Amino acid sequence: MGTPSIYFYVLPVENGGYQHNLISLAQGLEQMGERFAGSTNYWKKASGDYLFLHDDRQSPQDFDVVVISEQYITYGNGQFPDGFFDLPGKKVYIHTGDGLKHQYNLGKLRSFYARFDLVLIHMYKGIHYPDNFKPWAFGISQHILDLSRPDLPKENKICLNYRNSHSVRRLASKRIFAQLPDEMIDDTREMEDWRVWKDSKNYNRFCTYQSAGRHSPGYNYRIGSSLGTACFGGVFFIKPWIWNWPFFKVANYFVQSAASVGRMQAVVTKLGMAKLHSYRIFQWDSWRFWEAFTNKSVAIHVDLKEYGIILPETPINMKHYLGADLMTPEVAIKMIKDKALMRSIGEAGREWAIQHYAPVPQAKRFLDNL
Repeated sequence: MGTPSIYFYVLPVENGGYQHNLISLAQGLEQMGERFAGSTNYWKKASGDYLFLHDDRQSPQDFDVVVISEQYITYGNGQFPDGFFDLPGKKVYIHTGDGLKHQYNLGKLRSFYARFDLVLIHMYKGIHYPDNFKPWAFGISQHILDLSRPDLPKENKICLNYRNSHSVRRLASKRIFAQLPDEMIDDTREMEDWRVWKDSKNYNRFCTYQSAGRHSPGYNYRIGSSLGTACFGGVFFIKPWIWNWPFFKVANYFVQSAASVGRMQAVVTKLGMAKLHSYRIFQWDSWRFWEAFTNKSVAIHVDLKEYGIILPETPINMKHYLGADLMTPEVAIKMIKDKALMRSIGEAGREWAIQHYAPVPQAKRFLDNL
């Protein structure tokens, strides 16, 4: 049997959703010469053609696999397409929104997830997942790769320009970046109005428009010229002993701030219940993590293994990226100050990321999971 044909449910750009978890996958399938189609035209390429093409003569009934993402639901009408679960093909749900309730309230949702042949999702150690769950991550789309600036001279600085404040970012800023010389921190933010690029003939800027303001040329320049990039993100959470959604929310109410993490860790230590890294990090993934890799700027994040993050392929700490232990940040601070080591990690990180998370490796992994 040959490679299965694949039908993607996608929304037009005008809906405001950036369906990142489908783009890299489709780009890989296209590069491999595989057959796929979309429910509408989506993601215009530099050639002017669409990556996802809709053809009225083709129906999802005609395909071996149908794929949908949580973004289709979030940015659409909140519903699955009519007749979706009655389609004859295998059904795949890609859920890289990293939604807590949707992912961890598995007891009530188990019958819902059982309707899919495959669920690709961010996964964490210590949580029992159904057999049809497989780990996934944002990875690298072709336009992220094309827009990257890996050969820019690297200045001895750390790009630290978050858009939102997360508890993990606040704690990392306090324990790591506040301990570095001020001249090493570049917190400049590009305030470009990406909406004006809707009709731009410059494809780089048009990609920024299509991605709702992400991957701007100025942003890539800033990462590409930095020795390292702060990629922390998300909020801390714990898995309580009484495992249900209401109790989960109550328990994690107290760990949503950086200060609370330290207080709760001290309490459980005194009670003799402490386990190092009992915390997990929800919403750890971000585009800047992968953009740092492609730009040869060291991706500075938490130690993925120590914090229980499961990836299809995990980079090696201190070889491909710099993973910090926020309980003992001194090691990371020392490494950040080592220019030669940082350059070495940046070089190795780009090679590793392209090998495992460029569009073709992502597409092959998807097909293997089927």
